[in-house]
Amino acid sequence: MERKEETKIQGGRDVKANKYNNNKKYRDYLRLIRNMNAEQKEAFENLLNDVRKLKDAAEEKNITRKQFTKALFIVDMNNGFVNFGAMHNKEYNSLVPEQLRLIEKFRKEEQLVNFIMEGHLEDAVEFMLYPDHCVDGSEESELIPEFKAEENKENTNIYYKNSINGGLNMDLAVDLEDWQDLKEIVIAGVCTDLCVLDFAKTLARLVEEVNRHIHIFVVASAVSTFDAPGHDRDAETEYAFEVMRKSGIEVVDDFEHLERREKELKLVA
Repeated sequence: MERKEETKIQGGRDVKANKYNNNKKYRDYLRLIRNMNAEQKEAFENLLNDVRKLKDAAEEKNITRKQFTKALFIVDMNNGFVNFGAMHNKEYNSLVPEQLRLIEKFRKEEQLVNFIMEGHLEDAVEFMLYPDHCVDGSEESELIPEFKAEENKENTNIYYKNSINGGLNMDLAVDLEDWQDLKEIVIAGVCTDLCVLDFAKTLARLVEEVNRHIHIFVVASAVSTFDAPGHDRDAETEYAFEVMRKSGIEVVDDFEHLERREKELKLVA
């Protein structure tokens, strides 16, 4: 499927963002590097050294990427999960006011607001487990109307995924390593026991992998899951919260509880 590109603002600069997640691009780069012969590797290392010199020169002139101490992640508030489509649950609309409070808080503090979005390939392997949903380019794959105006604001990132786990997006892994001042991550969205749980756990392990101490919160009043035969919402939610806690993630009750814990932990921006 052809990838569509859009321009957005990130940290005060224009960048190109793939409409579909761009993990494949990085894997292609890695394969090219691994297949280089000795002469090609030497030339590539020389190029890298030139790039490092440019980076050092930019830092000397204080031309560096803006740093943040906090990052908010809103997971899967796509139309296809909230408003219409085979996987939607209109009850998720009840989460919007609390999520908007979180977004407003992070905007006022001039911190990062990130959206983890499903933008599936038409032949996504995930569709063997779940009905087709949130196909890239469809209205289902778009952010819900309440958040649409947030997409192109400064200090905003959108990470697309072709699976349940948004933590597998390589752009996010690179950004996480680059955010050297980051001390706090807050997570909201759906579904608590699926996409939110997988993302939160993977994020916690990524933080460890880059040897950083970042406090991760999940806001209980800003996440939810569904009731279905064999899937009890309350039981699945409590299970997910327990797994998160055992993974080093703190579950707070609501917005007010989050702000109290930030003050206690001295995480106030």
